[in-house]
Amino acid sequence: MEFYKKMIQKAHLTIACDAGIKIFKKLNSPPNYLIGDFDSASIQDLQWAEDNNTEILRYPKEKDEIDTELALIFLKENRYKNIVLSGVLGNRIDQEMASVFLLAEYIDLNPVILEEDVKIGIVNKRVEEEAQIGESWSILRIGEPVIGLTLKGFKYSLNKKDIFDFKSLGISNESKENKIEISVESGMVVYIRWIDKKW
Repeated sequence: MEFYKKMIQKAHLTIACDAGIKIFKKLNSPPNYLIGDFDSASIQDLQWAEDNNTEILRYPKEKDEIDTELALIFLKENRYKNIVLSGVLGNRIDQEMASVFLLAEYIDLNPVILEEDVKIGIVNKRVEEEAQIGESWSILRIGEPVIGLTLKGFKYSLNKKDIFDFKSLGISNESKENKIEISVESGMVVYIRWIDKKW
């Protein structure tokens, strides 16, 4: 809980998606917004949010978007950037995959998924990231073929590598410097940083 507490304290705007309100309630820190169809949030948690002046945005259960995407749509409409998603990695691989795909779909928001032990982001141009030496990283194509993938600061570096398939090249690389660089000439890659961990 300490990890989420620090994230909430640093955030300029906080949004809970459906049952995610539980974390805010446990920390006694009402979010600015609560978004979802509320098929999993408890009545008590919803009431707590309402009692604490959280603005609640309700959506029908029959919809095309998962609650995380509803939040991203809201943030895009209101011109927010540098979005941090948390609590979207659980025990449903389909939901996890959808959350990663949403990073690519809403890349103009500069979104990342951040948990205590992992950070996931998308690169469609160039990204520099802090790293701990010896951490495990994976960098994989997402979407269209990738042209000119360059990796700097890694054990297995690349220089303008083209990737036309979905093979496992890119799994379990290792940071060799405290700052790494990932860039592509076209296409997109997803990076997965295992924070201070080596597999």
